[in-house]
Amino acid sequence: MTKEEDITRSAIAEAVGNDETIRSTKREREPRPQSLPPPPLTITRAQKRISTIFKKPPPRFPRFMDLPAEIRMQIWEESFEYRVHELHPCAKLYNDRMTFRSNSSQTPAIFHVNRESRAIALKNYQLMKFDPVRGNTGKGILRFYFHPERDTLLLNSLMGLFMMFVLLEEEADYAGTMKGWQTVAFDAERAQLITLLSGIHGHAPQPRIKEVFPSLQKLIIAFDYTSRGKTRFRTSVWPGENGTSLKKFPWPVMESTEFDNIFNPMREYLENDFEKGSVPEIHVAKVKRKAFIRGDIRYAFRKSCAFVGVRPRGIFRRI
Repeated sequence: MTKEEDITRSAIAEAVGNDETIRSTKREREPRPQSLPPPPLTITRAQKRISTIFKKPPPRFPRFMDLPAEIRMQIWEESFEYRVHELHPCAKLYNDRMTFRSNSSQTPAIFHVNRESRAIALKNYQLMKFDPVRGNTGKGILRFYFHPERDTLLLNSLMGLFMMFVLLEEEADYAGTMKGWQTVAFDAERAQLITLLSGIHGHAPQPRIKEVFPSLQKLIIAFDYTSRGKTRFRTSVWPGENGTSLKKFPWPVMESTEFDNIFNPMREYLENDFEKGSVPEIHVAKVKRKAFIRGDIRYAFRKSCAFVGVRPRGIFRRI
């Protein structure tokens, strides 16, 4: 083979290699590789999938703010709940002052939605703040928000006894301490003690209901048939779950000495105390409480620790 034939062959090979059409035909003829299997599920992807499962769903109506302001106001007002605040002792301070906490003390959800909802909530809700009177002893209440028109203050147990002495106290230190409450429920036993310890109209001591509750419009006599400490305790250990409710029933038609001994004196006290203004209405209701399994477990744990004489440590202190 001569040098000229070698040169022509190399030139033809270069021309064929540079030709795109011939290259494409070669690629088409080559067998395609099979599709690779998907990569194994890594830990990060598993975490993302798990987080998406437990993540809160997005809002179902994202164009809520495009609604007219009047409709938005009505929706915000419909979100207000009817709650019953039952006060329970939660701590004893170094100066022997007892501190009480509401079992519905959790801030309503309308405070946390957006700026507009919080502004509406601040217009309708009030901050319950009660500090003990100066002195060596007294009782205070942890602050919480309440709706004056929809929420009810239930006074029973230790707080009912304390308010009973506050109403019969002659000093004016407690005047206006429970301002803003329009609906107040008294335990039937505490109301009966008030009628027994109070004097006849015109004679001391007289319950100063208007001074302590200046905004009172409705007084409820609540009958608590489950007065056991266990039932009361389970509603106090988990605040925010609205464990207490009042079920109203009609005024008793039949005559009863128990009802007469409670309602007749209370009606006279209200008429004498609110003679210059509108007299509050008197209603009858029954106290109902939710059965919390967590509360029962905590109650049993605390009782067993107290019986054995062991103080819980670490994370068990939260139980």
